[in-house]
Amino acid sequence: MLEMVLAKTDLSVATFYDQLLVVESLKDIGSKLREQLCADMETLKELINTEVLLAHNAWGRESIQLRNIYTTPLNLLQAELLRRERETPDPDVEKALMVTIAGVAAGMRNTG
Repeated sequence: MLEMVLAKTDLSVATFYDQLLVVESLKDIGSKLREQLCADMETLKELINTEVLLAHNAWGRESIQLRNIYTTPLNLLQAELLRRERETPDPDVEKALMVTIAGVAAGMRNTG
């Protein structure tokens, strides 16, 4: 289960959120968390003796890759919509934001 969770992570999306939404004084926290996540991934790969997460589960890897085609753009759009909503609250932006949240949640549910 941990392998599946770690395989779903996308550090580029997390970095984008930090760049767009986090105040400068707190950005170090995100960097440290991403570094720790990478270290945890490496530890897990050592423990299960593999170079690639989900190496034994081709269906799981492919499912995540296919899901990312849809969820990554939604995540990036969500970050931009959050930025806009913070700057100037707008009911249309809030509605669009809710759609991205529902879309990402649906994508995560459908891939385990």
